[in-house]
Amino acid sequence: MSQVNYQLAKNVLFQKVAEETVILEPETGEYYTLNVIGTFIVEQFQQGYSKADVINLVLKKYQVTEAEATQDIEELLTQMLKQKLFTTVDSHNG
Repeated sequence: MSQVNYQLAKNVLFQKVAEETVILEPETGEYYTLNVIGTFIVEQFQQGYSKADVINLVLKKYQVTEAEATQDIEELLTQMLKQKLFTTVDSHNG
């Protein structure tokens, strides 16, 4: 059984600066910024957590509802994939 996980694209630069994170897409030279929660979400995906795991981690760390966490993560994933900042990775379980 496999599931899709997400990782930053290999050429993307991810740099924490004070209370936010800057992401640089070097081919276009475009910069994107993430707030604290967005940074936390990306870091969890980078550690190999699934989307369901990341939702649970956000619920434990921040005072949000499951619906809010799910929506925020879906929106972030959609934008990151659209801008080619994230790639999908098939992971095989068991």
